[in-house]
Amino acid sequence: MDKVKLSTANIVILASGVVILIASFLPFNKLSYAGFSKSYSAWSSHLFLIATIPALLGVVMAVQVGIAGFASGVKLPDRVLGFTWTQIHLVLGFQTAIMMIAFLITSPIYTDRGFGMYLMLLAAIGLLVGAILRLQEKPAGAAPPPVPPAT
Repeated sequence: MDKVKLSTANIVILASGVVILIASFLPFNKLSYAGFSKSYSAWSSHLFLIATIPALLGVVMAVQVGIAGFASGVKLPDRVLGFTWTQIHLVLGFQTAIMMIAFLITSPIYTDRGFGMYLMLLAAIGLLVGAILRLQEKPAGAAPPPVPPAT
């Protein structure tokens, strides 16, 4: 049986994808108005599409890493629509982080941020960091750099 070897970048992406999914079910924001208070998760009806996009993007990133790392019989294409997986991860991680930062900055006066939103923000930053770390990795099967001749 082959041992699964995941790079540090892929471990960060996988862990952040799991955290962002779990955090999306926790209180994302809390509406408080005239003594009335109610918490909503990212999957609630009034936040459904806009707040779930970061969670879904994180899940897509984690699933791709999981399939590439753990599924022995599955071979994913090297490129999707001309983009490498590293480029796709970078774009998705950036989009997720920007959306969560936007949620942090913009908030109506009558709402408070929930614990789930902060965890999703941290996980989104983790997804971006993992994607940036993937840029630093050498591609599999890459030749080592040439050694200059001694003079």
